[in-house]
Amino acid sequence: MFVELALTSSSDAADGTTYLWNLHTGSMLGSFKQNVTPLQSLALVNNHRNLGSIFLSSQAEKGMMHVYNFQKDQVFLKFPLPDKIVCLATSNRGTYCAGGTESGRIHVWEIATGVLHRTFDAHYKKITVLRFSADDTVLFSGSEDASVHVWMLNALLDDGQTESPAPHYSWTDHTLPITDIQCGVGRFHGSRVVTSSMDHTCKLWDLSTGSLLTTFLFPTKITALALDPSERYFLAASGTPASTSSTANEADYLIYQALLYKAKHTQQGYTTMEAVDGDSGLEQIGLGGAKRHGSGGDLVFRGHHHPIQRMALNFDGSALVSGDNKGHLMVWDVASRQMVREIKQHKGAISSIHTLFQPADLYSNTTLADKPKVHSITPFKRIPQARIGEGGPEINGNNTIADDPLILIPSTVSSTYSSSLSSATLLAPSSQEQQLLEMARRAFVGARSGSVAAGSAASPASSTSTVAYQDLEQKYRELEARLAALTPAPAVQPVVSQSDISAALSGLRSSGTKRRKA
Repeated sequence: MFVELALTSSSDAADGTTYLWNLHTGSMLGSFKQNVTPLQSLALVNNHRNLGSIFLSSQAEKGMMHVYNFQKDQVFLKFPLPDKIVCLATSNRGTYCAGGTESGRIHVWEIATGVLHRTFDAHYKKITVLRFSADDTVLFSGSEDASVHVWMLNALLDDGQTESPAPHYSWTDHTLPITDIQCGVGRFHGSRVVTSSMDHTCKLWDLSTGSLLTTFLFPTKITALALDPSERYFLAASGTPASTSSTANEADYLIYQALLYKAKHTQQGYTTMEAVDGDSGLEQIGLGGAKRHGSGGDLVFRGHHHPIQRMALNFDGSALVSGDNKGHLMVWDVASRQMVREIKQHKGAISSIHTLFQPADLYSNTTLADKPKVHSITPFKRIPQARIGEGGPEINGNNTIADDPLILIPSTVSSTYSSSLSSATLLAPSSQEQQLLEMARRAFVGARSGSVAAGSAASPASSTSTVAYQDLEQKYRELEARLAALTPAPAVQPVVSQSDISAALSGLRSSGTKRRKA
């Protein structure tokens, strides 16, 4: 029997723990420490080949990635990132990972090899959400600039493209920051996409044409979405209070259920179901009086008293998990819209909620020898694949000389003095030779990151580049001269000594004298 689990994390540094729950009993199955994640910055890596499950988590306030597997509660792998990642997404097949930054840049990595395929400016402001389509052909990005971009994944993975990619679609109908994106099942030509914003609206889009189908208007700001697996409805969480509870005098933060199909009565007395989309119309949700029961009322989930941060539906859409900014988790029965249980283990705002089936390595009857191998993952590179070997990394605040595996001592220096300098002398931390070589290496890296590479056969395109190149060449010569002065040349020993030559000459003279006397 399959067991459904929920993986939840918090963005509060005082919490710093990710928990794994049994979705139907509420029992805690595991905890993962040292994990403080920003909103939507934890991503599961799917294991279609029955590999050990892992999940990725970018850390708040620092450019680090933590990798966890379900076989241990500590960090399995950690590595630095080129920027501080504020949102994260992995493809449904577990092949690629995309990360967004506060400056609006997107990085796309291959998980197994760690190759950074593309780094590009996608938005003008902070990226708030990233999402892959069901068939992994499209990457969606939402930002605080109120726009949603649709990127074709094959264009982002093309390492031969040197120009910045252009989005396949740009949806700019929202007027305030984007908060969430949900994509329906199916391929590119048959999917629908729901986007939410702080402007009190959710919009339904046709992915094949990029056209707007319907706008849903809500009385509150919408902070999170959950789409039914059968696409019969979607759930929208409120970030502002809709009403005040009469019993506890607390604000109610509601979860609205917006139907994507509605009943239509024909003149013949039949009732049919038709989709609400197709005419770019406007559907009002929650504006007719939020009622918990009764026909004609709005379908709402009532129970949260703080802004709702994240939501997730289970496999068949029968159960919902929601979390607010005070760390309260609630499990709901979707059919009755009743809260089943409340969990108060987290100490801070909920940043991520994921539902999954229990992995094979978490079953108690699985022996250590039978546990599956951990999903293949390599520390993510900080240099795009297209730039490796073609000028090196950019020298900025995020890259250092040690980050570039291609940094070498110039061949002229190494070939000239490798025989005369011992390895102990070069490795000595206080030796002048090492300091000179380090200065030459830094100058070499600066040349590679600039507009003109050292040793390049092509002539500089501008006067500024020419002057820079000449200055660099002069610096190389001065460094080589100083290094040569510090390395005394060994005295040349003659093959035959002067004494040997004198003895030989004297011998020849004496032998010649003896011949004349004879």
